Amino acid sequence: MLKKLADTPYSKWTVVVDTANGTQSEIIFDLLDDLKIKYVKTGDCDIQSPYFVPRDTEVSSSFAEISRQVVLNKADLGIAFDVDGDRIIFIDDQGKYLPGDYSCTLIAKSEVTTSIVTPISTSSVIDSIGKTVYRTPVGSTHVAAKMKEVGAKFGFEPNGGGIFADIAYGRDGGVTLIKMLNILKKSKKKLSGLIAELPKYHLFREKTDCPFDKFQQIYDTVREKYSNSKITDLDGIKVDLGQDEWILFRGSGNAPEFRVFVQSSNVQRAQRLGQEGLSLVKSLLHRVRPYASGSGTDSLNILGSIQALPDQCAQVISEIAQATVPSSCSLVNNIVISGMGGSALGGRVMASLERQTLRVPIAVSTEYHLPNFANEKTLVVISSYSGQTEETLSALAEARARGCQIFILTAGGKLAEFTHLPHYIFNPLHNPSGQPRMSLGYEVTAMLALLARCQLIHPLKELSRLPEFLRSRQNEVSSVQRLASSLVNKIPVFLVSEHLKGAVHAMKNQLNENAKTFAVVFDLPEANHHLMEGLAHPQSNPDDLAVVLVDSPHYHPEVRKRYPLTRQVIAKHHIPVFDFPLAGPNPLFEALDVIQSGAYLAYYLSQEYGIDPGPIPWVDWFKDELH
Repeated sequence: MLKKLADTPYSKWTVVVDTANGTQSEIIFDLLDDLKIKYVKTGDCDIQSPYFVPRDTEVSSSFAEISRQVVLNKADLGIAFDVDGDRIIFIDDQGKYLPGDYSCTLIAKSEVTTSIVTPISTSSVIDSIGKTVYRTPVGSTHVAAKMKEVGAKFGFEPNGGGIFADIAYGRDGGVTLIKMLNILKKSKKKLSGLIAELPKYHLFREKTDCPFDKFQQIYDTVREKYSNSKITDLDGIKVDLGQDEWILFRGSGNAPEFRVFVQSSNVQRAQRLGQEGLSLVKSLLHRVRPYASGSGTDSLNILGSIQALPDQCAQVISEIAQATVPSSCSLVNNIVISGMGGSALGGRVMASLERQTLRVPIAVSTEYHLPNFANEKTLVVISSYSGQTEETLSALAEARARGCQIFILTAGGKLAEFTHLPHYIFNPLHNPSGQPRMSLGYEVTAMLALLARCQLIHPLKELSRLPEFLRSRQNEVSSVQRLASSLVNKIPVFLVSEHLKGAVHAMKNQLNENAKTFAVVFDLPEANHHLMEGLAHPQSNPDDLAVVLVDSPHYHPEVRKRYPLTRQVIAKHHIPVFDFPLAGPNPLFEALDVIQSGAYLAYYLSQEYGIDPGPIPWVDWFKDELH
């Protein structure tokens, strides 16, 4: 059938093919042989493979490898199917991924039909070809039913699924391929040239896990938020923002997922609107608690986790004594703390906090692999709040292979399954936000207790008093609030030394994630050897920067001498300087005080900006794209 549809003979094209190890893995190559088209297979074209290659055909990252192969082989075209072969995605001669609504618009333009049927989520590119367009709810069955109703000969979904009435009222990737080859032959143009003739709309299409019973709450909130805009509720809620811009909120019909679609003529605006929409959805998946201290919202209860930091420490102190530790950990030559993101912050705090009292060197590893020196004389702390972090799981496998002394610190996931290894699996009762970055009380206190039990630091007799000290400091946060107000629309530059470097690094991370603001950290005395010369330019520095000095009475006397002199240099550059409020009877208490006050600072700054500190849409987007 496909051969009969083909307008042969074709040009001497080279085509790169990816069949996802699915149902097209045999017939498509027989077809290309018969059509005398040269092809190059990717690594996912084996029908006998036990591994399917599941892919979202509306996400360009799913096709990174075939795009690369098109460029490497100087091919004319790339074609990639989904596993069951009813959808096809095209890669043009320049290696660019073409969304299904663009490739199918080219086909719709050439088909002998006056009307086209496509779902509500398809971009406006289809409206540019001068044919009557009927919109349906998402789903090929809806498209097929509407085609029959209006007599349309062609319909499609933006995932690359074309439906041809003269063949069958169902998607078929093979037919869609032949139709595109015929268009390329007739036009005598490259695919990139044909696409360039169509109007360009930038699309954002992302999803998040969401229980079915939350869908209606999201729809109601969207209706209220966009009550002044034109709304279509054919499938989900589609908001017309004007000037060919729209945003569609839609819950999946067959999975506990919620999708946000955005169209804009500006790529940055499409991304911004999409992330804002996704953040709105995520904020509604958690209980919202309004706080009088600021103008923003706190959907994930970040403030609750900050207030519970003393309770996190108290829980660890009461539980860690029952945890098993490696039998020979007191004899190790070095320590490696392996973790990513929030789960690595505790290690960073330890690395600087115990720099002067730890008996052996300590290193923080945020990689897939351990440092080369790690061996049977190394204590490796595997830290992952979720227990699912792939880099940390890889490090665990390597630590076991090298015979290292291992201690697992996690709240669950795959790591919690390794109960035969020494571990502390904690129940995060006092982290209502559920965010790893807000669980530092668990990580830092657990690592302190572990190293004390391994006799690698002196016993911490004062540790039991830590929770009460932190609670008392929560009554003195007004100075942190004032500092947050002073940092609005400024880039905070922190200067810190010795045992507080890790704590300030944790504060910087929370400013990034909670306040969504840029921040940097330099340490003294090192910064005195270069940073002071770098403050002169650009000339906007006095308007853009704010330096925060984290000075401590527990620093070495020679280091303390540097802070007032450094303040003078900064003032001569007319850059505002502030002091970070801290307290503590010893370096340990002071470090935890900086962590707690830093968390408050990030929270109050988020409220000053009127933003929600909880959702981290760009981090979530990056993780989704990576996988």
